[in-house]
Amino acid sequence: MDWNALVAPVVSYTLVAAAATVGVAYLVFSSGLTLLLLAGAGVLLVVLGAGEAGAAPASGFGMAEDSGMGGLTEGMEMLPGSSSDLSVRAKMLFYGLGLVAWTLAGLAVLLR
Repeated sequence: MDWNALVAPVVSYTLVAAAATVGVAYLVFSSGLTLLLLAGAGVLLVVLGAGEAGAAPASGFGMAEDSGMGGLTEGMEMLPGSSSDLSVRAKMLFYGLGLVAWTLAGLAVLLR
């Protein structure tokens, strides 16, 4: 797995987008209730992003296996960041993790 490919989406979604969302909500509302709702939305996005959506279409894999080209399927795992276009599930996962983390930071500031 190429961990360097995950740096850009983590920075853009978890740090920048989620921090901007929580920061705007904190400045506009200055309410713990709003931050709790954002935390709930973040948890929901994490579940939707990390959850298994069902069986992935494997038409290319099955055809390669049936024709005896077993070596073709090696290395074709669907890894986050393995393609130039990041999946929606990965974006939801990173953004949701950022919402949860930044909301906890905002709540810590409100509660002190």
